[in-house]
Amino acid sequence: MNFGKIFGDKKSDNPSKNLEEIYKIKEEIEKEDKIFEKELPAKYALLQKFDMVHLKTLCDELLGRGPPDDEYDDPKSGEKKMLPQYKEDYIHFIVDELRLSEIKDYAIKKKIFV
Repeated sequence: MNFGKIFGDKKSDNPSKNLEEIYKIKEEIEKEDKIFEKELPAKYALLQKFDMVHLKTLCDELLGRGPPDDEYDDPKSGEKKMLPQYKEDYIHFIVDELRLSEIKDYAIKKKIFV
């Protein structure tokens, strides 16, 4: 039985093809990074117009989750305690997860404009 056919024969791998795929992935990541940097100020400014209720609802409706909970060890009691979530926590989470167009569409749908 030839297991090379089943699991992929390492001798037949084409190094130039693998390198080509790596460059394509790298280019895509760089493209996404440029878009993120370009949209960042506008996303932040738009999300500043949202109140906490809108930010929480946006997270629930579009992302299905909110920012991760942070906890700390209380040195006095030795218990783990949850840190409260603030508006900035939600804004930073949304900025990382959504495109500007998605935030704009949501703001228009919910009529969130000042």
